[in-house]
Amino acid sequence: MGLLPGKMQYRRGQPRAVVPGLLFLTLAFALLVPLPAEAAAALEVTGEGVTAPVELTLAELEAMEQYQHVYSAINTYPTKQWYIARGVKLRHLLDLAGIKDEATLIRFYSRDGYDVTFTVKELLEDKRYYFPGLMENHPSDGSIPGSPEGAVEVEPIVALASAEGSTDPAALNDKDIPLLVLGQRAVTEQTSTLFVKHLNKIEVLTTKPEQWDVPRINVPAGSALPPGTGLVLSNKKSDVDKIHYTTDGSTPTVNSPIFNWSASRWWPLRGDLEEVNAPIRITKDMIKRGEDGREYIVIKARTIGPGKEDSEVATFIFTLDPAAPDPTREPGGPVTGLSLDRTRLELPVGGTYQLEAMVEPYNAREKGVTWRSSDTRVATVDNRGLVTVVGPGTAVITAETVDGSFTATCVVNGPAGEGEDDQVALGEEIPPPEERRAEANPGAGEEIAPSAEEVGEPEEEETAVPAVPEGREQYLAEKKDLEDSVPEEGGDYQGTSSQVQVFELFLAKPLSLPVERRELELQTAIVFILFLLSGAVKKYLEYAKES
Repeated sequence: MGLLPGKMQYRRGQPRAVVPGLLFLTLAFALLVPLPAEAAAALEVTGEGVTAPVELTLAELEAMEQYQHVYSAINTYPTKQWYIARGVKLRHLLDLAGIKDEATLIRFYSRDGYDVTFTVKELLEDKRYYFPGLMENHPSDGSIPGSPEGAVEVEPIVALASAEGSTDPAALNDKDIPLLVLGQRAVTEQTSTLFVKHLNKIEVLTTKPEQWDVPRINVPAGSALPPGTGLVLSNKKSDVDKIHYTTDGSTPTVNSPIFNWSASRWWPLRGDLEEVNAPIRITKDMIKRGEDGREYIVIKARTIGPGKEDSEVATFIFTLDPAAPDPTREPGGPVTGLSLDRTRLELPVGGTYQLEAMVEPYNAREKGVTWRSSDTRVATVDNRGLVTVVGPGTAVITAETVDGSFTATCVVNGPAGEGEDDQVALGEEIPPPEERRAEANPGAGEEIAPSAEEVGEPEEEETAVPAVPEGREQYLAEKKDLEDSVPEEGGDYQGTSSQVQVFELFLAKPLSLPVERRELELQTAIVFILFLLSGAVKKYLEYAKES
């Protein structure tokens, strides 16, 4: 029978194709049309660190006592910002859930998968403030400190109304609610990237906090330097983890100057990076004189950031010699060695660790390395050395200099005995980079004159590498051919790379289906992938909002 004009005819079995199409339209509609506020704003307070987990609706949160205040904040670009917010005190919600005395960490989850972790100490015990003088000295540049005068203590809240960039109560809106909002511990602290939008879960943990990695410096400690030398501090991540330093011998705190004002996620976009994250120049007020009459300087640095304990203090001492060559301007030579900060890792499935590759000499002409895993079914590694365990078994992570002349390896979840040459287990200390350099260059640093007492710190506070794995990351390691497709891990969101692994798992184990169902299942799979992709795109757009 022929087709009738103006009418649709289906062959037998054809209606099956309509099902995934309807499903796709339903999902698309769900993405475009937000759920009612009441259904979307439910908040859960749970975890091993509370005795009475609770679930709260938006109406229940609105019925609680409300706290309203203006908050000062800085993002990681860095740019200064105002916020006005009204909501429920975080302390009240945690008390309602029965927070335990042994609680150590509090993790906040967004509906889109983003999460931020704080230690209980930094969030609830350390005082946080609104700094009305934040924008003094410069109205927007967060690398120029504002005035700490007139600071007002404020409470961390779950906001039910807020307005970014405003101090006017009339601007309050419900765009990002529930929204975690908190004050600054110092007028330079970068907090706005920690404001969790569309908050739906608060998890209280009792696990021991990890520790940030110890900062490094760009020239060997103990070197003789001429006045005016520019010294550069660095750490593994350089994002929300900030390097605070002093030049007077005192211990760095959150109130000390910051070296890495701009986070690594922004570096490719900044043509003025060396002006913002400016080298520390040796000036007269930094110079001290030892008992032997020689002049020297002392730089102390530590990494401070959310969700982990502060790093140990790194102490760098340099003698001054106007006739000495500036090591930062010395021409680099060929690579002479490569090592990793860990030669063995024991991590659970889903666990991550940021490996650090150290290329010798410090001024090698080419310090780049490439990374690979011997078994990507067990552990993956991205182009920055972030290892992610994705399955059971053993894998060997290899770093190789770009010229192929040196390699270094790390065994992941291997049997006892593997990777034990020069092995350092998690939980043990390893020598800092300066000591490792000294072992490779005997005699370096012997001319240091000042004692520990002259430096102003007990000897036991000298640099020690933290004996814990790097913190929980937001994403699984990217596949090699997609390594550069998403923003730097330092960014807030890594949804795209996570989805790569999800797609791989989903497509790697196809179901055994009857022939007549394969078309339907394939179309459903495509819809599922599109749905996941939409989530990744949404996260990337959210990442791009911070400026």
